[in-house]
Amino acid sequence: MKTTMHTSEFAWKTYALHSCISVIFILICGFGGFSLVRAQYAQELKQYGNIAGAILSEYPDAELTLLTAMQDTQHSQVDKGFSILEKYGYRQNLLMTDVPFYRTAVLSFFSLLAIALALYLLLTGLCFYLFYKNRQKQEWRMHELLDCYLADNYSHLADQNNLAPIFNGAFTDTLLKIGHKLMAKTKALAEERDHTKTLVTDISHQLKTPVSALKNCLAMCVDTDSESERADFLERCVAQMNHLENLLTELVNVSRLETSLITLKQETVLLSDVLTDAVNTVYEKTIPKNITIELLDPDQEYETPTPLFLDRRWTAEAIANLLDNAIKYSPAGSTITLRLHRFYSYISLEIEDEGIGVPKEETNRIFKRFYRGSHPSVKQTEGSGVGLYLARRILEEQGGTISVKSASPKGSIFMVHLPLPQFTKRARSGN
Repeated sequence: MKTTMHTSEFAWKTYALHSCISVIFILICGFGGFSLVRAQYAQELKQYGNIAGAILSEYPDAELTLLTAMQDTQHSQVDKGFSILEKYGYRQNLLMTDVPFYRTAVLSFFSLLAIALALYLLLTGLCFYLFYKNRQKQEWRMHELLDCYLADNYSHLADQNNLAPIFNGAFTDTLLKIGHKLMAKTKALAEERDHTKTLVTDISHQLKTPVSALKNCLAMCVDTDSESERADFLERCVAQMNHLENLLTELVNVSRLETSLITLKQETVLLSDVLTDAVNTVYEKTIPKNITIELLDPDQEYETPTPLFLDRRWTAEAIANLLDNAIKYSPAGSTITLRLHRFYSYISLEIEDEGIGVPKEETNRIFKRFYRGSHPSVKQTEGSGVGLYLARRILEEQGGTISVKSASPKGSIFMVHLPLPQFTKRARSGN
């Protein structure tokens, strides 16, 4: 529904119209009273002229006496005069309505006053009626908007002019803010529902493979009569159990981090200590493939050590996930190199491997939850696709960033940027 003016504009116009009606009513009453006084004054002048003419025509010598009486503001002869006039019906307490002229004037005045009053009441009632109808339209529109909000219908927000005709500017802005906020919350809830469905599907898919493999190994272990085969199947069961345990641990960490159950307790630490913790975490995985990790002490590049404001445990966990990914997809006998570069506001850590590399079209997708690359080696290697996602979340929670690019001639380089203490954004707190 659209009207031709805002509610505030309509209210002001209604008030102005009512004020005009009141002024007109007052002017009519004033004009009527003035007309009555003017007519009385004219009539009295005529009476004075008539009396003076009659007396002076008959008694010319009484001119001075007549003028003196007319100019006597004390009315010293009034009692004597009325004592004579009472014989002709003119008494001092004579009512105005007893005089025909004044009776006609009074009746005319009150008739005009009644007409003016009736017109005033009629127009005032019309003003209040229009204001009431406009208020009804406003309330109806408000109920309509609230019903739309309750029904998650925000189509009216696309045309903001639809609200302007019925509400004033400030109220319209408030309604739009409420609508946009509710729309954002509704969209966020819808995305959260979709996210939850996707998460449940992904977790089911991730758990299905190790559980099925474990079930098959146990079934074969029970059915076989060979001790060597039983031992082989038991070893496979242990491997699947370890894989399942690692997957559940990663899922728990991701869930706790996303729900703020993990508190990143930032403190002043040396990057060399964080890197040492990360390398020690994955060191055993390098032995079977004879992979070397070249760890450069970051403090050796500068005269004084460079402290950072980080959570030592979880930052080491994030870097360990990057190293684990490099170890997993690097050939035996290769080298993983860690390089450090200091800039004005951050320190850059590069982790370069000699592995299968990351296709350019997948450089942004590999940091998504449960995403695994399309390379055949990735398909053949056990993994959950959670490690890189968890690393990204941990680093971003502390103001850092992570990206990847291809190395030359082969492999990939993961680049981690960690802010210096004076540029560090405090991690959000959790329970």
